Amino acid sequence: MPRNRRTPPTPAPVDDPLLDQALADLDWYARCRDRARRWHWSTELGALLIGAATVVAAGIQAPAAVTATLAGLTVFIGGFRQVFGHAERHVLASEAWSRLHLAVRRYRLVPEAQRDESVRRRLLEEVETVATTELQSWAASRRGVQPGPLTGSQLP
Repeated sequence: MPRNRRTPPTPAPVDDPLLDQALADLDWYARCRDRARRWHWSTELGALLIGAATVVAAGIQAPAAVTATLAGLTVFIGGFRQVFGHAERHVLASEAWSRLHLAVRRYRLVPEAQRDESVRRRLLEEVETVATTELQSWAASRRGVQPGPLTGSQLP
């Protein structure tokens, strides 16, 4: 299981619109990933706690209204998880963030003086590929279709 670390802040912007766009996308995916992870953990823990409380309430013969309310909350959380799919959203955003993070890192490893058109084009292609793949995977998950594997990067 991945460690729960906050994403490090992005360095100060440079005079490179393509890199600025890639960093903005990277930041968006990081926020989306972190928010989905928090919602996923909250709903999972809520389901566990309320499910356990329902069993305890039934075991101690709590009033029917209490047991029914707890059972209703358990069903609600189960539906909430299915409707919003925070676990899937976390995975999709994590994959997109990881691919884009690696692409930006590879781009930055090339000295600024050597960032010719081909290096810039490869970063732009990766930014566009990540966005397209993430959108297609999200749309496929909404349709109930399993998304295909992500394609590899073309960056050196």
